[in-house]
Amino acid sequence: MNVTTKVIDLAELSRDDEFPFFAAIYSPVPGSPFVLSPTAMRWSDKLYLSRLSDCKQFWLGQKKKLRCKLTDLFTPLLEHHYGEEYVAVFGNHPWQCLLYLHYQLKHEGRGLFLLESRLNRNIYKTLDWDCWFAPQQALADHLISMNARNFRAESFHSYQARMQRFIQRIGIATPHDMIAADANSIKRRFGKWLGLIWHWSFSDSSDLEWFPWIKLEHEQLPWVKRDLEYPVNQWSYIEVLLREDLSRLCEHSVRNDCEHINRMHWKITLFNYQQVTVELSFRHPYSLHRDMPGFDTALYQARYIYDDLVRNMLARDDDLDLPENMPFICWQLEVCERIILAPQLWELFAREFDQIDYQRIMALQNKLPFAFECYQSDASFFPEQSFTRIPVGTHSVNEADHSPWSSSALNKPLFFYQHAETIENPTAAEKIFLERNSNQWWLGEDALQTIRDYYILKDHNGRSSWAYRTQRGEWYKQGEFY
Repeated sequence: MNVTTKVIDLAELSRDDEFPFFAAIYSPVPGSPFVLSPTAMRWSDKLYLSRLSDCKQFWLGQKKKLRCKLTDLFTPLLEHHYGEEYVAVFGNHPWQCLLYLHYQLKHEGRGLFLLESRLNRNIYKTLDWDCWFAPQQALADHLISMNARNFRAESFHSYQARMQRFIQRIGIATPHDMIAADANSIKRRFGKWLGLIWHWSFSDSSDLEWFPWIKLEHEQLPWVKRDLEYPVNQWSYIEVLLREDLSRLCEHSVRNDCEHINRMHWKITLFNYQQVTVELSFRHPYSLHRDMPGFDTALYQARYIYDDLVRNMLARDDDLDLPENMPFICWQLEVCERIILAPQLWELFAREFDQIDYQRIMALQNKLPFAFECYQSDASFFPEQSFTRIPVGTHSVNEADHSPWSSSALNKPLFFYQHAETIENPTAAEKIFLERNSNQWWLGEDALQTIRDYYILKDHNGRSSWAYRTQRGEWYKQGEFY
């Protein structure tokens, strides 16, 4: 593989940390089911499932900024909402969380448990058959409530009894002792649903195939509707009206600094009565009340959506006799997903990072149409290897003296090409020699190809380019100075 191609691909510089996709939370004290994610399910009266993957980037960002473990991040939040009697299990599949939660309740456990930890994973392997069968009654109730295809309660309970007799007859102590049996084998002998449960119990996948996930809807989410007195199609007018509507949204709900919005729907009716629903989504949970009175964050997202909508309509309706920008005649703005964040989360930021206002950083990311990326210099004279990607907001840690590489970087441009472009010998251009560098020549077949002489090339318009010459006399342009 070409060295330049390998190291310049920024996507390869980032790695996702291990992160649990789901959590099962039990508490005798009533609390909000949306404390960790806007997507939750009520499993029973005192037990909720939460799909953390919907807020993965947000929680990973907080973990990296606080330089703490997930348990240290989630524990104070759960204690704030549920007190000290809660039991929370985090894992990659909700069924595995439910099994382990039953075990902890059976043994009067309290607090937070990560199934991916070595201790909890080893305990999970010792779960008895009671822990495996116990959550199946609630599972059957959910399958019945959602009219799951091919599920018959009588048949399911019959297969359960048959499997229990089989286990007693051959004397298998725990489900893990029978792990050699695959899901298809269980399905053939004990029916489809016990086969699926077996797959959920031991699979490393977070796939919810056939799992009866019933999304819990938020109660009384605010919305406002506007019927325009006359059609509008210019953003300058739409922006003023949207700001008024966002203010009305705030009036429709009691101010609560714990409530943050993940998604909003903007349902637009066009001049030809076509209805279009677009989504205002936020990378980090967004507080509408805190953004009063300007609502800059929400309006930035609305502007990006408006521009895309106009471009798409112009491309689609180019052959039709329609207005250049299709006017809006009415719309509805509604909150469709929100999360409850305890005040302790922001107190942690203030205590640990008093030099940096991370709330302002997150607010800025919410306003932009793309995600932040952060890089630090690395110990290499070779350009493609002289930087590495780090999490946004973390502090760079240099294990060696980087002053030689920092000095070299002063003569490098801010804009690199993904792939160096071949150019002719710039005889007429003004050439300013910068440096000679070399890659790990001993790893390549042609040592001469790893040596580069870098120059600044200036054309007759005064534009400066960053180029290098190989030892074979070939010239390549790799960047631009602005």
